[in-house]
Amino acid sequence: MNMGIVTSFLVGGLLLLTMLQFNNQVMQNTSQTTLDVNSKKHMETVRKIITHDINRIGFGENNKINAFNPPHFINFKANIYGSGTKTVKWQFKENKKVKDTANPDDRVLMRVGPVSKSNGNKPTRYNVVDFSITGYSDIYGNTETTDKDQIKSLLIKIVYEAPESMSKDDNYPRTVWQKHIVPNNLQFDQPQN
Repeated sequence: MNMGIVTSFLVGGLLLLTMLQFNNQVMQNTSQTTLDVNSKKHMETVRKIITHDINRIGFGENNKINAFNPPHFINFKANIYGSGTKTVKWQFKENKKVKDTANPDDRVLMRVGPVSKSNGNKPTRYNVVDFSITGYSDIYGNTETTDKDQIKSLLIKIVYEAPESMSKDDNYPRTVWQKHIVPNNLQFDQPQN
């Protein structure tokens, strides 16, 4: 047997294995990037809706916040889409696992409220890992309160993970969004009946 041919086969085989490993790594990185982009798009959708809702608390209605049970529930009235005052409810169901994703940490974030200028409320479900809402009696977020009538600003935090893992160690790409919101309509004292 010719030693040059054997050496060529060994070098060629090692080169082929290296290229296959590189290709596998590129595919895994591409999948992770795709999941990360999808996670950010999902978070952007939830962020836009909740920011819009919270900024409209009390708009078109003297009644501001109907119920507040931190850290996972708020119910308020607002004129969300310029079609009259409607009730909007955000509730994180920490004990309700999502069954349609592989992520064992996914829970249900439920929004009940108008989705357009049409009449009626529609429940909308989002898959998130965590959702918390904290009320403050000042606009700076210095003094926490659970009294719905004293709230002047709110801190919202949402943690989202990809629904599927692309790695063997069940690592789910994570996105965290947190915002301190000062709704204009909460800055006015509510008239006494």
